[in-house]
Amino acid sequence: MKLIQLAIGWLIGIALAGSLNPPFHWWAAATVLGCVVCLFDRSLQRWMSLSVLCLLLGGLRVLVAQPLFGPQHIERWTDDSTHTLIGYVAEEPRRDDFGQKVVVAITHAVTSEQLSPAEGRILVRFPPYPQYYPGDRLQIEGRLSRPALAQRAGEFDYRAYLARQNIFVIMNRPTAIRKLDAPTVDWGISAISRFREHCRRIVLRLLPEPQAALAIGILLGIQAGLPETTRSAFAVTGTSHILVVSGWNFSIAAAALTALARLLRLPPWPAFWLSLAVMWVYAGFTGASAAVVRAAMMASLALLARTVERQSEPWRLLLAACWLLTLINPYTLWDLGFQLSALATASLFAFGKPVDVWLDQMHWPTHPISAAMREALGATLAAQVLTLPLMLYHFGNLSLIAPLANILIVPVVPFAMLLGGCALIGGLIWLPLGQWLALGAWLPLSWINNVATILSQPAWAVIPFPTFSLWVLVIAYTAIAGIWWRWLRTVV
Repeated sequence: MKLIQLAIGWLIGIALAGSLNPPFHWWAAATVLGCVVCLFDRSLQRWMSLSVLCLLLGGLRVLVAQPLFGPQHIERWTDDSTHTLIGYVAEEPRRDDFGQKVVVAITHAVTSEQLSPAEGRILVRFPPYPQYYPGDRLQIEGRLSRPALAQRAGEFDYRAYLARQNIFVIMNRPTAIRKLDAPTVDWGISAISRFREHCRRIVLRLLPEPQAALAIGILLGIQAGLPETTRSAFAVTGTSHILVVSGWNFSIAAAALTALARLLRLPPWPAFWLSLAVMWVYAGFTGASAAVVRAAMMASLALLARTVERQSEPWRLLLAACWLLTLINPYTLWDLGFQLSALATASLFAFGKPVDVWLDQMHWPTHPISAAMREALGATLAAQVLTLPLMLYHFGNLSLIAPLANILIVPVVPFAMLLGGCALIGGLIWLPLGQWLALGAWLPLSWINNVATILSQPAWAVIPFPTFSLWVLVIAYTAIAGIWWRWLRTVV
C-alpha cells in the first residue's frame, strides 16, 4: 500500500506541475528541501514525507522535460514566408482516409541555397501517397504556423495537445516534397514500419471488406482503412476499444505464449524471455502508443511475477507501468488513450468483484455460452465505472446499447484475433495457405461487424449528454472513490 502511495504522489506531482507550470528554480529548491527532510525524518509518518517527495520529483520531471527554444528553433519562423526545411520522419505516420500526418524532426534549413542548422519537430499533412516511414529524409517547402488555440474554456486545445508531444509548429499544405536518398535514423524502426505495411497488404488479399479492415485494426492497430459507417457503428455501440491494440490483445498473447511454452516444455526463465521478446516486438510492431506500451509493461511485470513465483498484485503492476511510462515521457499522462486504458484497468481491479457479486444474484444459467456472456457483461460494466465520466466529459455521448453490444461482441474477439493471426502468418509464408486459413477468421470478424452495425441502428442507441466542467468531473471521481472506499471497508 505504501508503494502505491508513492506512485500516486509521483503522478499527482506531474499533473500539478504540468498544469500550473510553476517556476523551475522554486520547484527544484522545494525538491532539495524535501530530500533533506526525508533524510532526517525517522518518525512513523516517514511515508508521508516520502510521498510528498515523490510528488515533488514528479513535478520536477515534467519541468525538466519542457523544451528550450534556442536561436535555431523553427518555432521562431512562424510567419507568412515560405521556408525550405530538411529533416527526417521521427515517428510512425498516422494515416487516415485523407492523407498522412507525419512528424518531421528538422535538422537543417535551406536559405539562399545554403544549409544552416535548425532544430524542432513539426507536424506535416502529406497526401496519402507515396507513403513515408520512420527514418526517411525529406526536403519540404511550405509555410509554418502555430496550432490553433481553444476558442473557449472546456474545448479541445490542439496547441496544448501537440505541445505535450514537443510539437509547436505545423505545416498544413507543403508546396514541394522531395525524398532524399539516405535515411538518417534507426533502420530497425523503419524496417518494422515497412513490415507492418506489408502485413496490412497481405490481410487485404486474404479477406474481403469490411472484414479485412476490421482484422487490420484488431491485429495491427491501423484504423485508416475502416469505412466511416463501420467506425461510427463501433463508436455508437461503445465497442471502439476492440479496434485498437490494448491490454486485451496482450492478455490473449500472454495466454497463447504460456500455452506454447508448456507445450514445448520450456524451463521458466527461457519461457519468460521468449514471451517478453515476442510481446515487445508486437508492441513496437503495432505502433507503440502510450496505451500499448502500458499494456505491454503490465503484461511483462505479470510474467515476471509469475516466473519468480510471486503474487502479481494488480494495483502495484498498474502503477508501476504508469510510473515507468511517465518517467520516460511525463506528458504521457495527458494522452487520452492512456488515460482511458489506465482507468479501465483500474476500474476492473476496483469494481470487478462488486459487479460480479451483483450479477451472481441474477442466477445466470450454467452454460458455457451464458457464462462467456456474463463474463463479458461483468467486465464491461466494471470498466465503465471509471471510464464513463471521462468519455462523457470529452465526447458528450452516452451509449445505451453498449452493455448488450459488449456481451455479444467481446467473447468473440479472442477467436477473431487468434484465427486472424494464424491467417496472417500463413499468408506471409504462402498466400494460398493464408487464404484457406482466412476462411476460419471470416466468421468471427463478420459476426463482430454485423452485430455492431445492427445494434447501432436504433435512434436511442446513443443519446447526447449535456456538457459539464472539469470540476464536475473531479467531483464525480471523488464520489466514485468514496463509494468504493466505503464498500471496501464493509468487505474487510
